[in-house]
Amino acid sequence: MNRISESAFHQAQQLVEQCEPGEAVTLLRDALSADLENSEFHAAISFCSYWSDIFQEIENLSPFDAGECLVINWRRFDEWSKNYENVNAGIYYGCKRGVFTKAMQKYSESEPEPPIQDGEQKFIAEIRRKTGLCHKRLGEYEEALRCLSDANSLNPLQAEIVAEFADCYDLCGEKKLSKVLFREAFYIDPQRVDLDNLDSPLIRGLIQQVQQEGYEGSILKEWIPVYGILLGVFNVKRNLRAMELGKLKQDIFNKENELKDPSNNSKVITPRLMNLYLWLMDYYRLTNESTSRINELLFKIRILDPEIYKEYFS
Repeated sequence: MNRISESAFHQAQQLVEQCEPGEAVTLLRDALSADLENSEFHAAISFCSYWSDIFQEIENLSPFDAGECLVINWRRFDEWSKNYENVNAGIYYGCKRGVFTKAMQKYSESEPEPPIQDGEQKFIAEIRRKTGLCHKRLGEYEEALRCLSDANSLNPLQAEIVAEFADCYDLCGEKKLSKVLFREAFYIDPQRVDLDNLDSPLIRGLIQQVQQEGYEGSILKEWIPVYGILLGVFNVKRNLRAMELGKLKQDIFNKENELKDPSNNSKVITPRLMNLYLWLMDYYRLTNESTSRINELLFKIRILDPEIYKEYFS
């Protein structure tokens, strides 16, 4: 790569970081004529053109919708960018920094002014969660955790918030706490966990393993906590309070009855019930309950899914 090209890529990276992808396109196209054999230019121009179009599109959207548009399009862009073999790392990084910086700005603009009105707390919590996601994608983990803490204070015990807390903690090296929180999030409601927002090695590795079992979509989410326990990923246990134990047993009773109804979706209920059984088994082991209770649970697991029982419990 010649010096003119190096300078052009450096300047283009700065422009996209400053949320000026259109200007980056112009600069790169001008520089291309001096280095026609450099295939990195084609990817860089395509990347900056993509975001130039999106940045123009969001000008007609409300601030919150603009933030959402940027985050959603990053997912599409990240997948699409893999089609290019020769990608300039600086341009890719610059796009990422520019997109999530602009998204944070838009989310901030959408937050209601105090005093907070009735019904606005959940919306503000969602804004703080999305702002936390932006900080996380920029590697600003402490700021991400602060935003997620605010979100949790405004709207406690939401699966998506707890999962993103867990994700940040793993990225910060707090693996033990991450495992506890991931398990909690999938216990609260697997369907509310947005897998596309999770980046940490711990959860990405687990997702890949469960996908290899043949699960996808909403069913994949239900099996993640089950395999998290069976494969020893979610291996940090905690005891249950009396109220939690009562709720767990009631949930098991309800799911067992749902499973008996052929009109219900057994593909969703089976892993959900399996996860509940595994929580109760951990409780029995932590509290040194009688072997007969554990054996009763093992019998239920054997009936629920003979293949899981054979592979992990026999």
